[in-house]
Amino acid sequence: MVEQITIKEAFKLKEVLFIDARTPKEFEEDHILEAVNVPLLSDEERHEIGIIYKQKSREEAIEKGLQYFPSKIPSIYNAVKEHKDKTIIVYCARGGMRSKIIASLLESLGYKVLQLEGGYKLFRHYILEELNNFKLKPKIVCLYGLTCTGKTDLLKKLPSALDLEELAQHRGSLFGAVGLKPRSQKKFENLLLKRLKELNSEKVIFTEGESRKIGNVEIPPFLFKAMKKGRNILITRSLEKRIAEAVREYFATPEMAEEIKKITPTLRDIISKKKKEEIVRLIEEKKFEDATKILLEEYYDLLYVHTLNKQNFSFEVNNDDLEKAAKEIVTIILNK
Repeated sequence: MVEQITIKEAFKLKEVLFIDARTPKEFEEDHILEAVNVPLLSDEERHEIGIIYKQKSREEAIEKGLQYFPSKIPSIYNAVKEHKDKTIIVYCARGGMRSKIIASLLESLGYKVLQLEGGYKLFRHYILEELNNFKLKPKIVCLYGLTCTGKTDLLKKLPSALDLEELAQHRGSLFGAVGLKPRSQKKFENLLLKRLKELNSEKVIFTEGESRKIGNVEIPPFLFKAMKKGRNILITRSLEKRIAEAVREYFATPEMAEEIKKITPTLRDIISKKKKEEIVRLIEEKKFEDATKILLEEYYDLLYVHTLNKQNFSFEVNNDDLEKAAKEIVTIILNK
């Protein structure tokens, strides 16, 4: 019989291979970061079996699932064949039949294998517990500025940076998901915990000033509170460079331009319907710089200037020269 292991004990082990037996859709929403997805059932197969379980019986659902199992054996073996020296830990949604079947198969093939107690569900509880009890040691320094002042690029040049928009895969505005695939709250918190643990021995964490929500994900209260208590830096940039960045970031492909065009009519009414129509026309004519200029000057700047006016800034940095701006911030913050 395959032994079980808790998530805390599992993370203490070295030379481990995590196998996620859930469907690709479940895996995509969130998973143990080091895990390999070896689904016992496809998304469609799991849906089919779920219907059988509800409409007929548990026994018939199990019988149907077992019919799919033989075809999955090669992929299971291929996932582990190069890892004979590792401890294999298999998990599914709740530590049930899917992980038990794969774990039993691997044990019969001579692998050292354990089943994760409680599956992904208890792993998720672990993440939430860790975040709720997290003791943040570094001070937070937030970069603020109007849209497309290069805050994200600047953040990448700074040490001990926490890029929340990268973790969320969302830029934090109405157009924030264009060209990206936003992550779930679960995946965001999973990645955030990992990054915070990496940064917690630093003196300072640099991040971008954000509202509580980035797209559909929420920043944990303890972190948001620390951001509000931290030092703020105002980042400025010439309009010409802001337009160039926006075009590069938001109009990189025809598909992205089409997304911008579709979203534009839904902008808040601080910009007139006539101006929205003009922006759409300019996008259709591929005059992206002209469309962007209107969006920045007559929408985003008006939208965010009120937020900026509420902040207290320690100092201001011009970001027309990225390297120079990064050096200036590091000198002022870290070399005092």
